[in-house]
Amino acid sequence: MTIAEFLKHMTFISPVLLITGVGIGLYYYKNLKKEYKYIFFYLVICLLTDATTRIVGEITKNNLILIVFFSFFELFFFTVFYQICFFKRKVWPVIIGSIIFGIYIIWEIFSLWNIPPAEFQTYSKTLSSFLIIFMAINYLLEKIEHKEKNNRVIMLNSAIIIFYSLHLIFFLPINFLINVPSVIKFYFWTANLLLTFIFYAFLIKEIWKNGSTQKQLRSGL
Repeated sequence: MTIAEFLKHMTFISPVLLITGVGIGLYYYKNLKKEYKYIFFYLVICLLTDATTRIVGEITKNNLILIVFFSFFELFFFTVFYQICFFKRKVWPVIIGSIIFGIYIIWEIFSLWNIPPAEFQTYSKTLSSFLIIFMAINYLLEKIEHKEKNNRVIMLNSAIIIFYSLHLIFFLPINFLINVPSVIKFYFWTANLLLTFIFYAFLIKEIWKNGSTQKQLRSGL
């Protein structure tokens, strides 16, 4: 088995994790706190994107444009997520940044629509990751300033910072990682897959933990 074949088989772990997470989220949904309901919807978005990517890849043999689409959805989701669940006021730099980056990503969707893989270069993932990191750090500083302690939420926020910081670094040389005729690129893609699996597993664990805890509290156990 070649590294490319191994990597292709590894990608099927993603829908398994996401289906598991969505199932757990549905089971505990009415017991989840607001922020974890949003995390559940994030997993739904990831699952739908994963399925769409596979279908488009089979039909067109080029699904790279889905990276740009997913970047837009991530940017929109986390802007709403942080404004509604975490920030105590409107953070205008975040809102303005989201609008500007969102317009740019939409422009990328149209400009890269029929671009062949050899010429594909997107900055959408880097920009969306940057703004998500900015939101997460802004919230962390807000928690420190007010000396608030909510270990689970801080842990969730820290996981978002770590994941998207590594994502930002990884997707900067996207054109190189797609087209370089070297086995090294497969190690990078494998590392990115493993990082994504760990992040999904963490989110699933947090949904399960919050849902089961809230269910016990409401049932008086």
